[in-house]
Amino acid sequence: MSLTGRHLPLPDDLLVHRVFEAHARRHPDRTALTCGDVRLTYAELNERANRFAHHLRGRGVGRGGVVGVCLDRSPDLMTAILGTLKAGAAYVPLDPTYPAERLRLMVSQLDTVKLNVVSAETRELIDDAPGELVRIDDLAAELAQEPATNPVVDLANDDLCYVVFTSGSTGTPKSIAVRHDGWYNLLEWLRVAYGLGPESSGLTVSSFGFDISQRGLMSPLFCGAAIHLLPSRYFDTSMAYRLIGTHGVRQLHCAPSTLYVLIDYEQALGTDALTRVGHVFIGGEPLTVARVEEWATRPGNSCVLLHQYGVAECTDVATSHVLGDYERYRGAATPVGEPVYNTEIRLLDDELNEVPDGETGEICVSGRSVSAGYLNASPADHERFTELPTAQGPVRIYRTGDRGYATPDGELVVVGRVDSQVKIRGMRMDLGDVEHGLRGHHLVDDAVVLAVPDASGELGLVGFVLPAPGTRPDTRTLYQDLLKTLPRNMVPQRFTVLDSFPLNPNGKTDRRALAALARA
Repeated sequence: MSLTGRHLPLPDDLLVHRVFEAHARRHPDRTALTCGDVRLTYAELNERANRFAHHLRGRGVGRGGVVGVCLDRSPDLMTAILGTLKAGAAYVPLDPTYPAERLRLMVSQLDTVKLNVVSAETRELIDDAPGELVRIDDLAAELAQEPATNPVVDLANDDLCYVVFTSGSTGTPKSIAVRHDGWYNLLEWLRVAYGLGPESSGLTVSSFGFDISQRGLMSPLFCGAAIHLLPSRYFDTSMAYRLIGTHGVRQLHCAPSTLYVLIDYEQALGTDALTRVGHVFIGGEPLTVARVEEWATRPGNSCVLLHQYGVAECTDVATSHVLGDYERYRGAATPVGEPVYNTEIRLLDDELNEVPDGETGEICVSGRSVSAGYLNASPADHERFTELPTAQGPVRIYRTGDRGYATPDGELVVVGRVDSQVKIRGMRMDLGDVEHGLRGHHLVDDAVVLAVPDASGELGLVGFVLPAPGTRPDTRTLYQDLLKTLPRNMVPQRFTVLDSFPLNPNGKTDRRALAALARA
């Protein structure tokens, strides 16, 4: 079974920063960036980025180089990102919210890192990491002497534009190299498919190291709109909500957990700034529709919610679904939609043969979305990027390790992970199936299920639940009710009722923290 996205012809030059340059040339006085009291026009931001790019070139940074960027949300952050791209190198988002030890481990995985851009506030986080440290806030006098013109750098569409890290099963983060053509294709799809333009301003609400943040930062500038930076190292719900209203933000890119917090905040205030956001692009983890339905269906809500699926190895987004038929979603898995432009989804079995229509298979992605691969990883991880023989010749695919099926109307539904299957009392199951069963209970708003060893080392299921509004589930009743809908071996032996799930720096549910709680 395969799903094919629309074929959209692309120009010869697929370099994202040159689209930004074109906007700066045509509309120099249009607002490009705000952060606190700072406002920069396209001309001003372009000039800052150009001076920094020339400075990097003078330090030997160029095509094929890799530059770490460890900065808080600030004008310097966008100067560093755009300047690195203009210099011909790829940038690496090094999130200042991460522990210093983690950041140093990440940088140590990059043999090609030339230097790391820091500030006075972030320098100590990576002061002993590989690569030269460059304090961008100390360069004002030197940058003033650099040319303000766009650097002329010979680049190809398959050169790298950024490198993001994802966790590895061995504890060592894996670095994923994204190419210019894949990033351009993603941003052009967003622009064309959803009609984004100069009024489609955005706000950063996700952690800098998160792959979703890279499109969140660049999508507004790609459309000729403004990017508004949250002037806080950590996500601040009150500040973010205020800025959404103040600036009339029209696009947000975030994980479901971040959206839930913003919705809860708006409902507590009884206001409507979030309902007037044009599009919220949701990705990074599965969406619990019950958490957004009441807000999304309130009268006058014009915000379009996009339930998206993707992986960092395939430039972040592979499919997208416009949420609307909420009655359909009750009691059934929510689709993640059709493939993005110039992208194909194949559902394959263990031998890489397509599964029959309606059956579940491993989700494999091909087309423009597929990245260059890992810069560091085990041989087994590298094998996830492979070639599939077809009648038209070999096709490069990425095996996501996720399982899914296609609906009769051609939309993808994700049902779990190949590697999230566990064996309890000799029976194999998918934890996603158990979570889906829990979320269907009228007393449960959301749920996470983990397989945690007991004192003897035997795996058992532990369920963490958020109660439906106005309820406090009795765990014994919950257990008895679930026995009516799930096989006994799929019903968690223990339940913990929480007010909220812990979040990791990327705004996703922190399953490691929940596992630690289960073992406590």
